[in-house]
Amino acid sequence: MSSIIDHTNTMMEQLQQGDFLSGMEQFYADDAVNEEVTGAKVVGREAIIENEKNVLEGVKAFHSVTVHSVGGHETSPGNGVTFAEYSIRVDMKDGSTFNPDQVQVTTWKDGKASHIKFYYDPSQM
Repeated sequence: MSSIIDHTNTMMEQLQQGDFLSGMEQFYADDAVNEEVTGAKVVGREAIIENEKNVLEGVKAFHSVTVHSVGGHETSPGNGVTFAEYSIRVDMKDGSTFNPDQVQVTTWKDGKASHIKFYYDPSQM
């Protein structure tokens, strides 16, 4: 069984390739919660994926995802917490940019991401 840190590394590799959906499809629990720094939440893997698709429809150009660090602690196989620090650089169709330097903290249960919280400076949006 792969560790939750392996899962996080896989998701980061997918993001670096511009693949923002595969990690969600593969690793998110059915009842996962995505939480933004603003407190906004999307509940359920399917709703999270649909929300991400809506965001991606507004992307004009994907430039890069640069991963700075990944780490975590597995309290028992498939359970624990991981973090990933990374920068995203994209241009949106509306002329804005989406360029956060962010930290993603993921709580894992039974090998699935159950709660994902993003920390970033909203002024970078």
